[in-house]
Amino acid sequence: MSCVGNLANYVTVSGSNFCLGSETYTIRGANYWQGMNLGAMAEYGGDRFRLTEELDQMSAMGINNLRVMASSEGPDTEPYRMRPSLQYAPGQYNEGIFEGLDFLLDEMYKRNMTAVMTLNNFWHWSGGFSQYLAWITNETIPYPLTDWDTFTTFTRRFYTDKRLSKKANKMFKSHIRWQIANEPQEGLKDWFKDISKYIKKGAPNQLVSTGIESKMDIKDFMNAHDTKYVDYCTAHCWVENWGEYDPKNQSSLVDAQAFVKNYLRTRTGWAKKVAKPLILEEFGIARDAWRKPNDDDYKYDADTPTSNKDKYYGGIYKQIEELALESRISGSNFWAYGGLGRPDAEPNAFNMTWLGDPPHEPKGWYSVYDKDTTVEVIKRHYENLSKIH
Repeated sequence: MSCVGNLANYVTVSGSNFCLGSETYTIRGANYWQGMNLGAMAEYGGDRFRLTEELDQMSAMGINNLRVMASSEGPDTEPYRMRPSLQYAPGQYNEGIFEGLDFLLDEMYKRNMTAVMTLNNFWHWSGGFSQYLAWITNETIPYPLTDWDTFTTFTRRFYTDKRLSKKANKMFKSHIRWQIANEPQEGLKDWFKDISKYIKKGAPNQLVSTGIESKMDIKDFMNAHDTKYVDYCTAHCWVENWGEYDPKNQSSLVDAQAFVKNYLRTRTGWAKKVAKPLILEEFGIARDAWRKPNDDDYKYDADTPTSNKDKYYGGIYKQIEELALESRISGSNFWAYGGLGRPDAEPNAFNMTWLGDPPHEPKGWYSVYDKDTTVEVIKRHYENLSKIH
């Protein structure tokens, strides 16, 4: 389909493609969830020099889109959180973090980057759904140190428990913007429709997505995407987390590559059924733990090589380029850019070390740093992708 006649200053959808003005717009992206906090002034834990340096680095890599957190919930005394939070208590906001988000978006605009603004989180590392429930019920959040099922059951009440969901969603809508949430698990069809319709009413010219992983089945995929208020489809792929890759076993990369290849093939097929663009907006893999399999900390060390990561990224990127030629996928956002950060860096005054790895995960697990060989793999892919129209 043609992009002619689309809104000049907005990314729009035409069939299975994105458009920016009259040109096809392919997502050459990164996850940079920490950008809002890095953009704050120093007294709020920010580092604007580092932020602008990393934006320059990503621009040089050919990146044109960042997926960022545009909300976070306190209280800041809770563990495993982004700190300081944007909403530290119900309806109470930290103006310094709002200014950090504004600064981030302004600097992105200077570099011709667009943003995916993630508004909430199924997981606890930014507060998210579970914190809204805790505010309403005064219950203690069952943080998933080992038991993820209990946490998931607790958090799904955000949209499955009618008694609670009405109050929770009213609080959520009071500060809503554009991607519904990060990885909502088994969300209800009516919930996705209601929230996306609400966003569209307030921002009719901006795109809305759901942020789901698309890991379940086609029914879950359709629940999230088969409504006119959702503009495009999302997919995340986590081969190690899902048991498809063992970073201590070099040869398990073959199985991981086969898994993600089939994953992209099936998810692009599902997206075709709803005739919408698809973004692989999260994927990652650990550093070469197989070089020292008896050292559990080795894969988190920034000096550990990334040969398997480079091959894994390269395989995904090759498939994306092939699928993009057929208008079956519209790009990707790797997880995640850590830039100048390192796991052993001194935490700031809020005890935060800003990497690509959220506060609840080991530092250095999936981060891509400025000196990694993976940077060149990403850059080559984005050069190739920029030539596809």
